[in-house]
Amino acid sequence: MADYIVLLGPTASGKTGLSLELARELKKVGKHPEIVNGDSMQLYKGMDIATAKLPAEQRLEFPHHMFDISDPENEITVVQYQQRARAVIDEIIDRGAVPILVGGSMLYLQSVIYEMSFAPTDREIRQRLEQQMEQEGPGLMMDRLRQLDPESAERMNVGDSRRIIRALELFELRGRGLDEFDQNPPLWRDCQIFGIDTPREVLKERINARVHKMWDGGLVEETQQLRGRLSTTAAVAIGYQQVEMYLDGDLTKDKAIEQIQISTARYAKRQMTWFKRDQNIRWLPLEGALRTILGEARL
Repeated sequence: MADYIVLLGPTASGKTGLSLELARELKKVGKHPEIVNGDSMQLYKGMDIATAKLPAEQRLEFPHHMFDISDPENEITVVQYQQRARAVIDEIIDRGAVPILVGGSMLYLQSVIYEMSFAPTDREIRQRLEQQMEQEGPGLMMDRLRQLDPESAERMNVGDSRRIIRALELFELRGRGLDEFDQNPPLWRDCQIFGIDTPREVLKERINARVHKMWDGGLVEETQQLRGRLSTTAAVAIGYQQVEMYLDGDLTKDKAIEQIQISTARYAKRQMTWFKRDQNIRWLPLEGALRTILGEARL
């Protein structure tokens, strides 16, 4: 029997809606489903519209965990997430309920699903590198990483500032970069992993429509409330930077929306590239996914 179910996939693929449908069907057959957040940005209070977080009132239908657990000023690292999410899943299983881990944050999900031990961190080194990133920009920092650790540099793009900083930090600490875990780690607990496979053009349409809905639903006001409060990790959430540029007069509304759409589509592509490496994921089209999952679930 599987201990829990994982629903993952790229942003805007329909994971949240599917998780609720699955929970309803499990409840009908006497199961007690509880949903666990696997989105790194939905951990933060107040970051609701930009992260497409399910509204609090809609989370009342079933127990929801790992949402709004931190103020946006306070960073939740993947190690902290791993520890807390696993503890929540253990507790759900211990009381005879069924955890459904739902999200699209690649490393955060894998940190729970697989046996992964992370390399140490050093706050002083990290802060110094973050300051250098602000002063020099990602291009020069990437050049430095290529000289020190070309293997790690090949595994990221120049816009991925956080991973560039992490690789440089690890190189200073131990002389090598981002080989943080076994490429084929064992499962932490037995689980079934289902991925939502959406055709690229369909996903693009869903992303574009979602961004317009976010803008009309208060993204500008949410950005104003959060401005200056976001930790380094939280600030990476797509949407806020573009809205701030709109507020500062550097982008028009249409251009800001377009840039959010483009950034989101690029992120979805990175998600799929990451997830497709995992041979344990059972990929399903959204239409018919619920029926398949119910037929294959080993609970």
